[in-house]
Amino acid sequence: MRFERFLLNDVLIDTQKMSVKVEGHWLPLEHKQLALIKLLIERAPNPVSRDDIINQLWPNLIVSDNSVSQLVAQIRKTLNDTSKEPKFIKTVPRVGYQCIADVANAPTIIQHAKTPQKNVPLNWLTAGLFIGVMSAFLVLFDFSASKPVTQVKYVSRLTSSPGAEVYLNFSPNGRFLAYSQIVTGESQYDLVVYDLQINTSHTIKSSGYSEQAPSWSMDGNWLIYYRYSPFSCEIRAISVHNTIELWRLNKDVFVLDCDSAQIPGNVTWNSTGQLFVREMNEGNKELVKYQIEETEDRQISLSERAVVTRAEDYHMRGNRVIYQQAQQWYQGILNGDGEVTTTAKIDIPGKPYFGLSDSDILSVGKELKLHSASSEVTSLYRPFGEVSEVSLDRGKGLIAHTEGIAEVNLYSYNLQGDSFEPISSNSRIDTHASISADGMQLAYVSTASHADPHIENVEIWSKHRFKSSPSLLTKLPIKDTPKLLVFSPNGEYLAVLSQSNTLFIISTFSKTPHSVVKENQSLKNIYWSDDSKTLFFETSESNHPQQWRHDIANASNALLPENAQQYVPLVKKNISFQSYIEDVKAYLFEALEGEIPLQQLSHSLQLYRPAVHENGIYYVIRQGHQLSLFNFNSQLQKNEFIADIGLHLYDVNADLGLSTTASGTQIILNRVENLEMDIVLHEFILE
Repeated sequence: MRFERFLLNDVLIDTQKMSVKVEGHWLPLEHKQLALIKLLIERAPNPVSRDDIINQLWPNLIVSDNSVSQLVAQIRKTLNDTSKEPKFIKTVPRVGYQCIADVANAPTIIQHAKTPQKNVPLNWLTAGLFIGVMSAFLVLFDFSASKPVTQVKYVSRLTSSPGAEVYLNFSPNGRFLAYSQIVTGESQYDLVVYDLQINTSHTIKSSGYSEQAPSWSMDGNWLIYYRYSPFSCEIRAISVHNTIELWRLNKDVFVLDCDSAQIPGNVTWNSTGQLFVREMNEGNKELVKYQIEETEDRQISLSERAVVTRAEDYHMRGNRVIYQQAQQWYQGILNGDGEVTTTAKIDIPGKPYFGLSDSDILSVGKELKLHSASSEVTSLYRPFGEVSEVSLDRGKGLIAHTEGIAEVNLYSYNLQGDSFEPISSNSRIDTHASISADGMQLAYVSTASHADPHIENVEIWSKHRFKSSPSLLTKLPIKDTPKLLVFSPNGEYLAVLSQSNTLFIISTFSKTPHSVVKENQSLKNIYWSDDSKTLFFETSESNHPQQWRHDIANASNALLPENAQQYVPLVKKNISFQSYIEDVKAYLFEALEGEIPLQQLSHSLQLYRPAVHENGIYYVIRQGHQLSLFNFNSQLQKNEFIADIGLHLYDVNADLGLSTTASGTQIILNRVENLEMDIVLHEFILE
């Protein structure tokens, strides 16, 4: 067996070039990745223990089993392999890993040329001649309208280390790419800059704090970033006017205070001396503008604060801004005073970014897509996992984006044992959990952790308390995923609201769904009657509210009289009530008497959906990266700390929330784990 060039199934590996050809694209491989592949092949079909791998790849070094797991995960990601359905590397429980792929020498040109002829029937020769003539005709006349057009070309993977590299931002001159990096097992981000001119990364800040979301001043002389400690948050800036090797020695300066519960966002320092940043004001996220000046002693001075618009998120390019209000994205124009003067809705799936031209929009998610002004949509890149963010250098035509996966797993928290018990598989993303009032039934939404064209549905699973494993309840089209699950009080029915605002009910016994309302954008305020026989909801006609009841026995809807609207207590409300989070926030802020600052409470409740029960409210507070679970006991009027439930290191665009029984004796929650994000570089191919 020659290890210079060989085939692993249908994948070509070139050890001299340190690269692998997967689906027609060359991707880089690291030395240890190649060493492990070679070791597994040499020992096949026998498995190789973790200890043997450590001894072979890390001789005379003390490393943990996690190093082996991360290395295997990197190889699987490159080869588009999975641990659940392996084609290359199989995990052998309590032993190690085994190569299960077919291995062969790569065929050479000479071998192709000496392939022996076979006797071919005349009809096959005739057919071959016809196909050859037609192929030549197509090549000569080049029907370009039917040929796919390559919009981006893969350049390289800039990072490939265990952990996550996120918050990307090109410098104004396009030479540098700033990002935040966190290593697996750590709880703080470092600030890193990649020099694309010499292909080298430099750690600029590794202070023990968490430095995140770097951005550049328009002149390229300052690097601005968020600094988090367990109890505070600051926006700071570091001068980068000298050579990059000296940046880490430059003194950073204070710019602005921020809320430690806030997820970092963009900071824009434009060429006219204006600084734009997202802030929280009385529970509302706003895009705020300051005048910014650099003083003679190289400090930063801010003045003239003004609110531009409400914005949950935003991106800016020149005088154009993309921003989000009430889950809806808009595009606007900023005038000379930094005010939004012209706006238009952006109705595309996924998070939007400015494209290479002023008329294009990029969107991220399961695919990287380009949306033209003529409403044409082009799939540019399908990642392994998801693309969560992008940064463009328009001058050089480069696009850098994140690519990776994270696990979102469900847990039951044991109040007596102070422990977390896993409920769902860690190979998928499990969200929108709902537990019945008596705690006997649990339902949740399960989606694939990475894009797969063969997966067309999202699944709803259910689990009975006394059964060891969950069972599939129903499937929905992947483009219409559920956003709310609500059990009836007796646990026999599950109301499901989808992204298209379609409401249907599933019997937990027959598992048969039936539709209640289809694609009604005004649908809201969904709740069950106490006897589980009726589902109430509200729609509107010509801005006039209409109250409805759905009778379970007859599977029919009836319009209620205008004066029939009932008071709905907080314990029956859910996210279909537009004021639900605001109602919980107002109740908690008053009951806690300011113990938790309003801004911190607002950020935390928007990050993690709370759960109301008969005796109080379970909720999560974010302090820095730490997530802590609390219960406000309404009977005792006491705020009770329950447990630390983990870290929130990055927004993976997954629904996070709590669910509890009527009495509050059981708690279900999900959390993000094993975040893996790399940076990939492409260049645009212009037509």
